[in-house]
Amino acid sequence: VDCLNKAHDHLTNGIKKMTPLLAKAKRDESSMEIEAVSMQLYGIHHKMINVCLRLAEHHLQNYFSSNLIHSLRTAARTLSDAASLLRPLRAFDFHPSQTEAESSSSSPTNNPSTTEPRVKSMYAKSIFLQYAWLWEYCGHFARSFAADELWRERGHTCGNDLLSLFREVDSTCSEVMKRCFRGAKWKPKTSVSMTSHGQVTLSSLSGIVVLPTAFEQIDESVLQKEGCHEAISTAKAILDRQTQIKRDERLVLVAAGICYGHAIDTYIFLAERCESEVAKDPMEGEASAAKLPSVRGVSKGGKNEKDGWNLVPLPSGAPVAPLLRQRLGDASNEIGKILLNEGRLVLSSNSPNTEGIGISSGSFGMSHVSAIMLASAQFWFMEGLKQFTAGQDLRNIALLRCNLCQCCKIRANANVILPGFNKGDSKECNSEVF
Repeated sequence: VDCLNKAHDHLTNGIKKMTPLLAKAKRDESSMEIEAVSMQLYGIHHKMINVCLRLAEHHLQNYFSSNLIHSLRTAARTLSDAASLLRPLRAFDFHPSQTEAESSSSSPTNNPSTTEPRVKSMYAKSIFLQYAWLWEYCGHFARSFAADELWRERGHTCGNDLLSLFREVDSTCSEVMKRCFRGAKWKPKTSVSMTSHGQVTLSSLSGIVVLPTAFEQIDESVLQKEGCHEAISTAKAILDRQTQIKRDERLVLVAAGICYGHAIDTYIFLAERCESEVAKDPMEGEASAAKLPSVRGVSKGGKNEKDGWNLVPLPSGAPVAPLLRQRLGDASNEIGKILLNEGRLVLSSNSPNTEGIGISSGSFGMSHVSAIMLASAQFWFMEGLKQFTAGQDLRNIALLRCNLCQCCKIRANANVILPGFNKGDSKECNSEVF
């Protein structure tokens, strides 16, 4: 740890000395000097991010919350600065074939500049890989905080500290996200924000989710459209009245799901880029994959004993470490259990959080509020089931189906018809478990 702290100090001094040189090169408009200094600065930033993440790993194991938050915040800011250094060099151009065609038309085929786009693309891929590691550590922090009370006793931290950190990381690294997904015209496949249609974000962490399909079939349930929004607001108000420890646990778990989703989506993006490069040029594609630990040495659905990565292909064919998907599935399962338990208490009128909660109109009742919570719990169970299925985790698949059965059982016993579901769902869930 002392060596890492010393390395951090030396790298910080290096950045301070090199930054004025880059500013001078920009004033002189010397493109060659700008590129040379930018590459040197990028190398220092790259090492700084790795040092910060290594320190974060140490702090995470010892409940050093202040140091951990500082390391993750520094890593995010350094990552944003590193991405800005690569922007003038067009390193985020993920269409090298077009660039190579343009350069080959104006220069000889043996000109080394024709391979320059691929070299710059490797810099961008390293940025994305560190971006994924950053969100992965954020997810580990959130998941550990929700499961371990020592973070409050020894770490002297609370849920708001974590949430403010995650929001700052998201805001700081927004440019990387824009370059990764929007610039390459690639849509995230695992993000909870996407699957919830924007109802779950770092600014909206209640966990209440009612999908558009439920709204379309709302007329077939006991809950009418005019009372749906009021029932959702009441459900959120009841959850906000939980004790601080329970409320922090729920909010941080939802944030953990978002963090893990960002990390997995980035790994999928990198894996798909490597696969496309292998298809175009096997030699270049294999060299690119060799530098990515989540893709390195992996055939379709195999295990790399040398590196210890157990990678299972997703439906899209992109391999992602099942351990990361398992952690996302665990977080989704815990959120579903919290909402399921609260929905059960609201339905039985035993919830202490419903005291003083008034119903302004007769368009809905507490059974409808419970139905919203059960529908949200089912959404999170389905999200967890999706992750465990992708990782071929049979034990957790059975566990998630049992939890889905609990939702159907409560609904059947209380005659609460959830939007978009029929009475045969409980039998179907039971049959799928076995």
